[in-house]
Amino acid sequence: MTFRISILLFLLLSYFNCLSQKEVLSVKIDDNTSMLPRKKKGFNFLNTTNGDLVIVMIDNKMGFANLFDNDFNEKGAITFDPSKHENILGYKIIGNTYEILFSNNSKKKFLVLSINFDSKKVSEKEFKFDFDDEKYLETVHYNNQLFLFTSTKENVFIIRELGENGFETLKSFQIENRIESFFDNVLVSLDPTNSDGFYDENRKQKLLKREQLFGSLKSNVTKIDNRVPNVIEQTAQNNKLYQKDNLIYLTIEDDENLQTIFYKIDLDVLSMEQAIYEYPKGRIWDFKKYNSFILDDKIFQLGINKDEMKIYVKNFEGEILKEFYIEKNQPIKFKNSPIIQDGETFLPFVNHRELEETSQYLRKVSSGNIGITGYRDNNLYHLTIGGYIELNGGGMGMMGGSYNTTISASGGVPSVSTTYINPTFYSYSTYSSTKSTFFNTHLDADFNYVSKETSENIFDRIKEFKKGLQYESAEDVFIHDDKVYFSYYNLKEKLLKIIEM
Repeated sequence: MTFRISILLFLLLSYFNCLSQKEVLSVKIDDNTSMLPRKKKGFNFLNTTNGDLVIVMIDNKMGFANLFDNDFNEKGAITFDPSKHENILGYKIIGNTYEILFSNNSKKKFLVLSINFDSKKVSEKEFKFDFDDEKYLETVHYNNQLFLFTSTKENVFIIRELGENGFETLKSFQIENRIESFFDNVLVSLDPTNSDGFYDENRKQKLLKREQLFGSLKSNVTKIDNRVPNVIEQTAQNNKLYQKDNLIYLTIEDDENLQTIFYKIDLDVLSMEQAIYEYPKGRIWDFKKYNSFILDDKIFQLGINKDEMKIYVKNFEGEILKEFYIEKNQPIKFKNSPIIQDGETFLPFVNHRELEETSQYLRKVSSGNIGITGYRDNNLYHLTIGGYIELNGGGMGMMGGSYNTTISASGGVPSVSTTYINPTFYSYSTYSSTKSTFFNTHLDADFNYVSKETSENIFDRIKEFKKGLQYESAEDVFIHDDKVYFSYYNLKEKLLKIIEM
């Protein structure tokens, strides 16, 4: 009897899962270039002005671009020869022309692939750009324009846009400026014309250091989409970039001065503001590790040592809205899941383990890189708190390993970076491969703990949906009109499909 009930519950769950998913598009692709199907990479390009969507698929021989309106009605289709460059940095849109920016690995040679759905022509334009001693940070999209951020060793932050003949400088900010504060002495406005030096009144005229972000020529900024789940390995990074419409949030963990440095960049008026948020302090000992996460105009900060952990939730004015505390001899009162250790463990062939004691959690997490990650869904904040270990040489540690920002494909598919244009897909692609120690929890809109079982999230639903697929290629996950979609290409049927999840 119990077995029958279990089967019935499983069937009901599968049925309701299917009801929550809706196929919004199924279109035939004119792929007659080969007798044998070739695996493809898929990319989406959203027009924020009119809601149009372009899906581009690329294999090692051909490229396919399909234009759809906001209701997924097809408006045009073009085939083209794929670019010889390996990295997609981003795109801009002018009318029905979609300009995709590629670069080589050294980011010295660039190519703009222009797909014009009005003339049904595809053209390429190459250009060179020498960043000299600048460090490439990231690209972002706003109002169908592509913006590029770089910095120099002299602490100059530079904003450029993709113009007709290459990159055009819009504004430069000298980071080492004397500042005058507002927002209760927390948020400060940076004047790009002043070069007298960066002065922090709250820290008794100490010159703030910027080695973490501005010291080397290699980018070390991780782009985060906080609308979806992210793995600890992403959010445990020291320098993170978030986007909310025209606002760019850039955070730097300054462990030396025990603070998170926060930059707010407004792409509408090309301004930059800065905030300083002091880290939590330990009750037993000084904390040894720190990190932060931005979610809904709030900053979550955590500090840890082997005996305790403290978490702050603050608004951007620096006010502490909620505090959570963990001590090694006490159970964690605000967790909604077991303490989970995923990845390599001490036990042979065991890749998933549940820890019983708070002291085990604190000891393992404090020995590596710590992080907090979350997203909001149904008026609840879903949070994951934990850490991972990165071994020298990129090997996997007991709590995990490192992630590369380039997703390479096999089977004849070109190796094309996707993080630059779609951090949502990158979050999805790394979601099931986390190797960390963590627990999950839920908070309400006022950041009070909510006791409830952890349920499947949007990526779990996609993973479950994929179990019924065959011959899929060119997978992509994107957000359009605040809804999450999964797109893929069926190699056998030559159909491009988009599923609302």
